[in-house]
This record gives sequence, C-alpha cells and structure tokens, in this order.
Amino acid sequence: MNILDDRSFINSSSTKWMDRGYAREDVHSLRLQYLYTEEQQEANRQMSDASPDQAYHNIRRAAESRNAVMASVMAAIAREFICYQYEAEDPAPYGSPAWDLFFWCNDFSNTLHGYGLSGRDYSYFTLTFNSAQTVEQRAGVCGRVLDFLETQFSSNPNLVVAVQRTIWYDERKIFADAKKIQHLLDGRRYTYNSKEGKFFMEDGQLFFHPKYARRYNYRVGPSDILSICWELDLIPNVGTAPVKAPAPAWGNHGPLTFPYEKYGAIHPIQLKISAYMDGNLSIAMLTWENGYGEPWASLTVNLEGTRQKDCAFINTNGDPDFPVWLIRHGLAIPTGIVQHSGNCKYPEYRFRAERLQQIDAEGYSGYLALQNGRHSA
Repeated sequence: MNILDDRSFINSSSTKWMDRGYAREDVHSLRLQYLYTEEQQEANRQMSDASPDQAYHNIRRAAESRNAVMASVMAAIAREFICYQYEAEDPAPYGSPAWDLFFWCNDFSNTLHGYGLSGRDYSYFTLTFNSAQTVEQRAGVCGRVLDFLETQFSSNPNLVVAVQRTIWYDERKIFADAKKIQHLLDGRRYTYNSKEGKFFMEDGQLFFHPKYARRYNYRVGPSDILSICWELDLIPNVGTAPVKAPAPAWGNHGPLTFPYEKYGAIHPIQLKISAYMDGNLSIAMLTWENGYGEPWASLTVNLEGTRQKDCAFINTNGDPDFPVWLIRHGLAIPTGIVQHSGNCKYPEYRFRAERLQQIDAEGYSGYLALQNGRHSA
C-alpha cells in the first residue's frame, strides 16, 4: 500500500490566514485507487498484441479483478466506520455529524461501457470527511482510517491512498473582525479589482466606488476588508479568539449552506429552488459570507427539451467545478446526458429529492406543483 499526501487544494495565500488565526489545515477526503505495479504494467503491455476477442476478455477480467479487490477494501472500511451513501439506507441525515465518511464511486456504465459489466466500479472511490464535524473530529477519523488501512492492507502493492488536504476558514471570526475594522477604510482611495476608486460606508457596510463610475458601487466582502487592511498595515492584529470548530452559517436558525472553495476562501452557499417557465428545475446559488443571502451564480441552465423530475443541466460555463461540488456534497448524480449549446457542453444531473426537500422545502414544493400540473395537462 502506498499513501500519498495531496496538498493541491492549499495555495500560498492560505498561509497569511493561518498565521493570523483565521484558518487551519483540514482534511477533505481520501482517494483510494487500484494501480498496477511496474511489473504488472509490463505484463499488460505484452498482452496488448492479443486478438480483439482475447483483448476484450482480458480487459473485462482485469476490471473484475480490480473491482473485487477494492470492493473488499471498501467493505472492510464500512464495517469499522459509519459511511454515508454506501448502503441503500443512509445511517443518519446528511447534515448530521453522526456519520464519518461520504462514499462515492463511479459506475461501470461510465468507466467500461460495452464490456457487459454493470453496477459500482470500486477500482477508484473517494471517502469525503463530514463537514458537520469539527476539524479535530475529521483529523481523528482520518488518522483512524489510515491506521486501519495500514493494519489490514499494508501488503497490498496495488492499493494507493491519497489524503486530500484543504484549509478550513473561520468564517465567523473573519466576518466579526471585518465588521470591527471596516471603518478604517472609509474614505480611503485604493485600486480594487484593477479599478481606481474610493471606499465609503453606508448602513454599516463597506462599499467601493470606482473612479468615474456614476451609479455602480461594489460591496466589499469580509475577507477583502481584512486583506486590504493587512496590506495597508492598518492593523497589526485583531483580537477575537479563533473558534475551535466550524459552525453552521450564522447560527442554528440560518439557512442550510454548503462550503464552496473558490478564490482563496470558502464561501457558504445556499441553494434556492424554483422552476423555469416550462416547468424544468431551476436552482440558484446564494452566498452568506456577509451574513445575508447574496446572488452567487445560477447552478442550472434551461436548454431545449423537457427534463425528467429532479433533473437539470448544470451550468459548467459558469463554473466547471459545479459537478464535482454536487457529487462531493451528495446533492446529485450524473445521468449521462450531455447537451451542447454554443461552444459549451452541459451535463445533466439528477438531484436527490430528499436533499432538495431539506434544502428549500417551499421552493421544491412549488417546483413539484408545476411538475404535477405539467404531467396532468
């Protein structure tokens, strides 16, 4: 077994946030994969001259062999740890800290289409840690899983485990401290997002007014406020103690949000459900990093044709990472349908009905009413 440490999610800008107590290193997921040794790869190359029929059977047997090995690895993990989306019935609600690992793997219909195989392809699977747990809890689960794998599978030369590291940002502390010091930028001239202009305060919020602009102002986010104040050396330190564990966005009574890592920060994203004029599913993304919902992006696009219930094309033109984010949080799975529009390809995903109900019960109810009306017409 080989264990790799993947820090590709961690960029250089994270250091300043960790040094000042606004961020901590975290674990995001484990990637488990069956990889051939160099000797096995050479043996496979020697079989590449086989006839088409023999090559077909060789490929199928190899896939079945890899799958059997990795399926046994996952089964062993599931006996020791509480895994979400592994069994037909989930052990606890998604937003609960009661489960340890979120399981995902591909299907043979996607990885080896045309070889007569179906069902889960365990040769590559991911185990994502529970964002509802604390940083310490996730680190503890990660350590126990790695210890378990070392104990049970250390002699397996084909098992490769990658530990995906990430950064947890203390959004509450960032928001609180930005509110405390934003007045230091009031009236200051600055080049913000490549535009010259001036900061000003209005209704307790900091804005930026570009030079020569008549009507357009930009709301300045908490992380930008802190970064600019550090850059201008306005604050050597701000004294609220770091929170030990991530908390739900703005209290237990706030909306359900999902972390989205982008632009060097983690944004709490809420999903709002509605329907397009033709009844197809529409989902908008709102960010709550300023303590209230602001438009972030459109998660879905409405293309030609009627979509099945809970299905929608994903706006990969807006952000190509949307599909990965959906799978990571157990929100939707690909249907295999892709539609072109202009130069872009949009994959269709089927959202989990219980997750849509949990995320936005009122919006989902309105969407279902239109769906029922469409089918009864």
